[in-house]
Amino acid sequence: MFVAKMLFVLAAVVLVSGTPQGFGGFGAPRILTESELESSRKVLQNSLTKLAAGEGPNYTISKILSASVQVVAGSLDKYSVELIDSAGEKKVCDVSIWTRSWLPNGTEVTFDCPNEQKVIKNHS
Repeated sequence: MFVAKMLFVLAAVVLVSGTPQGFGGFGAPRILTESELESSRKVLQNSLTKLAAGEGPNYTISKILSASVQVVAGSLDKYSVELIDSAGEKKVCDVSIWTRSWLPNGTEVTFDCPNEQKVIKNHS
């Protein structure tokens, strides 16, 4: 019986450690497929709309280049996205949305654009 338990534990360890990061390991970021990008676009657009109604920044989505989601203390959505700023200029930025729905203003949005200071804003 002891040998069977040890084999079971070893098999579980091999399966868990054999899953590469970014490809479905427990707690690892998961790259979204083309069909999942539309619902992900809605998450990003919702945050952009809420921030634009407040202090900003004010961006619109031109094109999502890639996106991933990760279950953390909440949900962490990450995007490489082409944004259009209020002057009509396009820029490619890394945007992350960390959602913790149990907190007031529990959605933290981070904009990391080249040659600009990182911007972190919260909304509900």
